[in-house]
Amino acid sequence: MEEHLAARAAASLRPGEFAARVAALLRTPLYTNAFYLWASTAVASVCGFAFWALVAHLYDVEDVGLGSTAVSVLTLLGMFSQLGMGLALIRFLPGWGDAAPRQVNAVLTVAAAAAVLSAAVFLAGIPWWSPGLGFLRSGPAEALVLVAFAVAGTLSTVQSYAFMALRRARYVFAQTAFVQISRLGLPTLMVGSLGAFGIVTSVGLAVSAGTLLGFVLLARAMPGYRPAPVIDAGSVFKLVPFSLANHLADSMLLAPGLLLPLLVLGLLGSEDTGYFYIAWFLGYLLSSASGFLALSLFAEGSHDPAALRVLSRNAVAGGLALAATGAAFMLLLGDKVLLIFGPGYSAEGATLLRIVSLAAVPAVVVNVYLGALRVARRTGELVVIAAAVATTAVAASAVLLPVLGLAGAGAGYALAQAAGVTIVLSRALGTASGTVPQRMRSLLLASGGRS
Repeated sequence: MEEHLAARAAASLRPGEFAARVAALLRTPLYTNAFYLWASTAVASVCGFAFWALVAHLYDVEDVGLGSTAVSVLTLLGMFSQLGMGLALIRFLPGWGDAAPRQVNAVLTVAAAAAVLSAAVFLAGIPWWSPGLGFLRSGPAEALVLVAFAVAGTLSTVQSYAFMALRRARYVFAQTAFVQISRLGLPTLMVGSLGAFGIVTSVGLAVSAGTLLGFVLLARAMPGYRPAPVIDAGSVFKLVPFSLANHLADSMLLAPGLLLPLLVLGLLGSEDTGYFYIAWFLGYLLSSASGFLALSLFAEGSHDPAALRVLSRNAVAGGLALAATGAAFMLLLGDKVLLIFGPGYSAEGATLLRIVSLAAVPAVVVNVYLGALRVARRTGELVVIAAAVATTAVAASAVLLPVLGLAGAGAGYALAQAAGVTIVLSRALGTASGTVPQRMRSLLLASGGRS
């Protein structure tokens, strides 16, 4: 409500007074935390670009394909193993009071155990679902290292959610910046006999160091916190209904981006996977930006549900402006950007990059709407929309990849976002009255659905 009242009063203020009001508003938790999340995304984008450019020059394209696919797997394991507990922290941690340190440790313990189990299952099943990644289990040392990296990634993910729940998004930025910057120097050290595993090790070591930093920052954010394993089944079980529903939706939303490298590897081979990953990484940055924006909406909207409509409208407006600008840039200069990685990446991945960048525009609407659903606890609708988008992306890509090559994955992703927007608009327009133009105006004035 504060933001809404400030906007209505702005027109009657002199320029100096208006600037002062805006500055004061930007210092509120809503905007300061959102800024740090955006800054984290920017750092991850720039450093990620630099990291993969360095890797592309140091490693053979086949190693880039295998290594990037393995990194995608590690990311998937980290997101899957936290079981949605991080999102539950955003919802419930503020009400735990003095019990918060122990409850956070209980959540981290469950997440770590789940990471060990999921990594072990993945390693055991490599011969069946991804034989090309056999180098990850070529010996006991490689297998143990992968499990350790999966645990570190899972704990780091939960820590980030805890910082958001504590309204300490600046710690998310500090942790992200540390991980992203520290990994830039590792590929050079790992190149040589390690091959694709050197890429995996570069990422894993940086994430592990970031996890240690995360524990230090948690101790600063929560008085009395000390990292320690805690088993508290009763407390964790209370989080399960909310966490699992949101986790299921999150897993489905993330799965296409993490599973598509495996799909490309199986259908087109390791060399095309290398070309795919770089183009996909650059194009998907625009979609991930609106995903982070939706996460910020969830965190702040949970603290102030009455402001959900205003927050959602602002998120859609800002997200569309950013996505449209980025898509236009990639349409004009995407092939030139890929030349940084090498001529082959530009020749093979330019079309994919352009399609994925364009798909980021409808993705804004989908992501923000899903963020509003989390605040309103409409988890059933959240899961249904996420399932429709994810299923469309994977299924359409599987059909189109053999026909269109790498561009088929981009087309599949774009079709999924188009399907998502269709569902969102039908749901949002269905809750309004009047003619279609009147309902569209109502939607534009109050984006994000019911609070």
